[in-house]
Amino acid sequence: MQGLWGFHCYVKAATDIVEPDALLNQLPHKAFRLTHEWVRYYDPKEMAVAVSQMHEVLLCRQSLLTLVAVGEAALLRLNEHLVKTKGVDKVSKNKKLLEWAFSLVRKSSMASREATARLPITCGDLDNARRLRNCIVHSNSRYDPAYLATTIQNGWVAPQYENDSQAAVKEGRPIFLGTARFEYFLHSHLEFLHILHNTIQRQQFGHLDGYHYGNEGKPIEWYRILSGRSDVNM
Repeated sequence: MQGLWGFHCYVKAATDIVEPDALLNQLPHKAFRLTHEWVRYYDPKEMAVAVSQMHEVLLCRQSLLTLVAVGEAALLRLNEHLVKTKGVDKVSKNKKLLEWAFSLVRKSSMASREATARLPITCGDLDNARRLRNCIVHSNSRYDPAYLATTIQNGWVAPQYENDSQAAVKEGRPIFLGTARFEYFLHSHLEFLHILHNTIQRQQFGHLDGYHYGNEGKPIEWYRILSGRSDVNM
């Protein structure tokens, strides 16, 4: 997720300063290959202008998709490990994984007072991101009725919604997200996974001391994060 933030900021900075005309020599001329057999004709300048007008929204949508997918994969790995080592019930699918993870942290003492007080909202943020992701993937980036109907409501999680979402769903409006909103969702995911990891370490494996990136003060090794490699000597 730290790598996702780095890539997002880099691409946003690059697209903020580039002019559409400066890209034309780097784009396919008049047609691009759509499949292994077909080409599709297009106007490179028209595309560049259209993307430049929407670049932050498009980038934030894609970043949110990746964020939710990475979060789901992390929960899946945690659950699979606990199935093997502690015999917990196997859980799959994003909503069920979230409900399972929320139940683990509900009474956790492995967070600061501020993070603990914020936890019901933080959980609601993850569920909100999940529902936004589903709208982006399944409804052509427009709000649909499932955005409201599939909210996790268990009496503890504080459901979260985008502004004016009732009307947005009714009218099928497009989903517009900015970088500040994406970063907010990123903060909630990282904070939640941090609390969840420390909670599992204490409850299941008896580790009393939680891990804290801020206290560690270790600089980010960007090449390792972005490449996925662990054998790199910087």
